[in-house]
Amino acid sequence: MMKKSSLIILLFIVLSCNNSKDKIIIIKNKKEIENKQLKEIQNPLENLDSITYIATKFINDYVSNCNKMKEQIGIIEWVNSYPNVSQKFKSELTKMIQDAEEKDPEYGLGFDPIFDAQDYPDDGFKLTQFDSTTNYLTVEAKSWKGFAITMRIKKMDNEYLLDGCGVINIPKNKQAKR
Repeated sequence: MMKKSSLIILLFIVLSCNNSKDKIIIIKNKKEIENKQLKEIQNPLENLDSITYIATKFINDYVSNCNKMKEQIGIIEWVNSYPNVSQKFKSELTKMIQDAEEKDPEYGLGFDPIFDAQDYPDDGFKLTQFDSTTNYLTVEAKSWKGFAITMRIKKMDNEYLLDGCGVINIPKNKQAKR
């Protein structure tokens, strides 16, 4: 309560002065405080140093590759060359696609297993949920409301790697609802 009173008095004194530069500094400092408080609230979801960065970077880089049309790299080749992806993820993706092509050479899987869909939002994804105990996270399309993907990160040899995304290594009960 004492801090609030002091802040109100200080604000009153500053606003009483006719120096507009002081007013701008106070407003700027208030904005900085609000931004800092906002970052503290968002920090678990937006901390670029955290393991969530690996997943959001992966899915947004994948969107960029898919947006290249004729220049895009095939899904298996792209994932195999991408850093921070587990060998289990790479193997499961390759097996899933090869099995589908053997069963139906013309149609294959019929959907993208990373997006768990035929279509995708071409402007990318943002992190919406992260469970630090299980390392499952959810990303949602930036502008396609309701389009979400479940992902999983796993620590291997002191390094965090993407180990699940879409339908790859994600149990049915954890996959995003369609």
